[in-house]
Amino acid sequence: MGRRALGLALALLAGLAMVAGCGSRRDGRSFSSLGPTGDVGSAPTPGSGSPTTSGGNTASSTPSTSSSGPCVDGGLCGDELHELAWDAPTLYFVFDRSGSMNTVAQVSPQKSAYEVVRDAAIDVVGSLGPLINVGAAVFPKPYGSDCAGGVEVFPVSAGDSKSEDNGATLAGFSAATNLTAGGGTPVSATLSHLEPTLAAIEGRVMVLLLTDGGPNCNANASCDDATCQLVLDGKCQTGQGCCAPDSYGPKHCVDEPATIKAIEDIQSLGIEVYVIGVPGSEYYSGVLDAMAEAGGTAKKAGSKYHKVTDLSKLQEVFAKIGGDAISCLFPLKEPPEDKTLTNVYMDCELINYDPANGWTWKDDTVWLHGDACSRLKAGEATEVHIINGCPTEDLK
Repeated sequence: MGRRALGLALALLAGLAMVAGCGSRRDGRSFSSLGPTGDVGSAPTPGSGSPTTSGGNTASSTPSTSSSGPCVDGGLCGDELHELAWDAPTLYFVFDRSGSMNTVAQVSPQKSAYEVVRDAAIDVVGSLGPLINVGAAVFPKPYGSDCAGGVEVFPVSAGDSKSEDNGATLAGFSAATNLTAGGGTPVSATLSHLEPTLAAIEGRVMVLLLTDGGPNCNANASCDDATCQLVLDGKCQTGQGCCAPDSYGPKHCVDEPATIKAIEDIQSLGIEVYVIGVPGSEYYSGVLDAMAEAGGTAKKAGSKYHKVTDLSKLQEVFAKIGGDAISCLFPLKEPPEDKTLTNVYMDCELINYDPANGWTWKDDTVWLHGDACSRLKAGEATEVHIINGCPTEDLK
């Protein structure tokens, strides 16, 4: 699911909707509420005078309609709205709930590493709200064997409107991921299982793969002491052949080749795979770097994967990845005849026509810049109204 109705939360409106009735206008006329109606909007060309259009963000094939909106009494100026079809990016979390994630990571209140990671994800899902879609899977499979391949626990859903306190998506995501850590790290089996599910998601998709160690659990793997996790973790001495089939077995090998192949298969679908290593994963930096490269998200400086040494900073990593995926470009389907009569509002606040920190036209698209774009990407604003009917407000 990529396209979905953001309703009142990201109201970029397309199919002209006349508004008349409530709320004072600067020219003395009035208009009604700004709920989304109609289909997708299209925008004018940048540079030709001041703009004129209204747009709204909707990512659903069936746009919702509303007779009331959050800016009814906000004094927005204009009498034509365009509802804009907008593709919200999908953040798909793949959580490691292996036994090592049960280690205490926070003392007061006491929480495991898994719980702290989950809390950070919940915070991002709540803060970005209607700007994203979200889904989640965990490995190993809950209530399965230690090496059971992971499964989806929360199907991709539209983020909640900011007007919803603990809305259905946030509550469902929180409940579905409320699990106890235990078992191994079957990354390759998990990603191979999830590939068809991920392939069916429309629009831009980012997989956020979180782990505190190296992948294992592949009974078909083979390795020497250099990649035997029992040796790497100090549980077995070099030369004992602990990962041999006649000993503890190949499930304890670092499962790099199969994991890289599974990530490459997903990346070949145009899906980015972000590898995020939390404390404990530093011992497997080589394989995690290779995984990040395979996922098309290798960092240019330092470790190629997203190395998190302080779990209190994890929410910032999630927010940065999510924010980078949120677009500040809003195409309108039917450009207005007079581009000098368009104004843009964010959370009912007028945004000046300003190439530095406001908005401009880019071809047939409204383009947010600087502070305005940053506010949207940070989830500090989730309503955008592009309205036609009053002279464009330039930066004085």
